[in-house]
Amino acid sequence: MYILIKVISLLSILFSLMLINKTSFAVTAEDSGPCSTGTNLFSTTATACRFTPQTYKASVYEMGLCSVNPMAGASLDKSTCTTVFTATDQTNGSEHDFALGDAVLAGVSTRPANGTYKFPYIILSNVFTIKAQFTKADNTTFYVHNDGGGGSCGTADTTSPAQECTSTLNQFAQNNVCDGEYLDAPVSIGTINGYLMQNSTLDKRDGAGETASNVCSNVDRLVGVINMDTPIVISPATISFKFIFNVTGYGAQMFTNTAPGNNPNGGGGSGPFSGFFEFKDATPQ
Repeated sequence: MYILIKVISLLSILFSLMLINKTSFAVTAEDSGPCSTGTNLFSTTATACRFTPQTYKASVYEMGLCSVNPMAGASLDKSTCTTVFTATDQTNGSEHDFALGDAVLAGVSTRPANGTYKFPYIILSNVFTIKAQFTKADNTTFYVHNDGGGGSCGTADTTSPAQECTSTLNQFAQNNVCDGEYLDAPVSIGTINGYLMQNSTLDKRDGAGETASNVCSNVDRLVGVINMDTPIVISPATISFKFIFNVTGYGAQMFTNTAPGNNPNGGGGSGPFSGFFEFKDATPQ
């Protein structure tokens, strides 16, 4: 007999991908708010709104728990970490359509070593794939299209159908120099940091020396790290764990240059997702 002892939000509103142009994105920690079914799609002054996509594909490479932030230095350092999931395919990761619900990832899951961990982390591809449409109360439907170049997400309008498209994260700041870090975004259990990384070198991409075409060069991984207010304690009694993704109400976004309003003239793209680790301990006898 088991009891649930911890449900820990790991990636609640991890990254809100804010469209700058067809190839460059920035990240904001602020919740854009849901798209409205009323008169105005963008019902407040926020220039973005979020909604549930029909498809939300992301590729996971690795998850783990650390005593020290593994991305605090110039490159990934897992010397204080215990890995809890490793994808079998380290070239492409374990891709799953998280709009379908719980993921059964292809890879090896490992029980965390006993200990106290303050920094859960996840390594993802920096490319996300969505298919998304949103219908208002008056039955007007907005569709996100793949006309951003190379199959990337572009326009959003009332022309059907919705098309599967990709969003690529290769820049955090709205400038012409690589900004590969997004630090100390507040979440309910602490703060979250985001890092762009080159997998072959484990190098954190940041600064003028790692800039090409006004964005970060050689990016193929996105690393999310939580700095938890209350650390996770793995004890001998801990018998199981899993990670649960959720994109309901969050996986896609539309953008506008005029808010409040009803015109997604900034296009559409992928939005934030959420998830949590679930740990179980054996019931004391």
